[in-house]
Amino acid sequence: MKASLVQRILFLVGAVLTAGGCGSGADPAAEKMLLQNVGKTSVTVFPAFLRGHGSYDENAAAKLAEFLNTAELAKATASDRRVPITGPWRHNQARMLGESAKEFAAYVRANPIGTRYALLPEYLGGKTEAVGIHAYIVDADGTVAFQVLLNSHWEEFSKAKPKTADDCTAVLIEVLRDRLKRRPDNE
Repeated sequence: MKASLVQRILFLVGAVLTAGGCGSGADPAAEKMLLQNVGKTSVTVFPAFLRGHGSYDENAAAKLAEFLNTAELAKATASDRRVPITGPWRHNQARMLGESAKEFAAYVRANPIGTRYALLPEYLGGKTEAVGIHAYIVDADGTVAFQVLLNSHWEEFSKAKPKTADDCTAVLIEVLRDRLKRRPDNE
């Protein structure tokens, strides 16, 4: 019983620290640079990795790129390249987030992109519904500039109750709209 409570507390602390923004595992200087350049930068959007299914959703890349372009947050291009994420499923979602971010950063370092940034969505699927949404933005050098972790502890996720990859993409779009919005200092 005690171990279970301790595990839950550690999970919640990890989730708070990884909700996107400073303290999220992102490099603070890289995050500041990204946020300063919203609307003036470019991004390659990779297909969503559907963890738990071992598959990818290319449609997510197209929808996210369209959103970033339409919202004028970045000049975005959808890629069909599948980023191999090999880490195991864990009870600690924050740990999975960190491991996947490292794998994505290493992938970008080894497979150069033609844009300033790269975005990888990762959807954690249960048998009949999604249990989490992760997203990673790394710069062209592979430095983690931004991360998102969402699950039932976050209002955006719990209100939407996503079940499918399309549902997860819709939730991620709304979260990115809020967290990457253009700021007066980058106009």
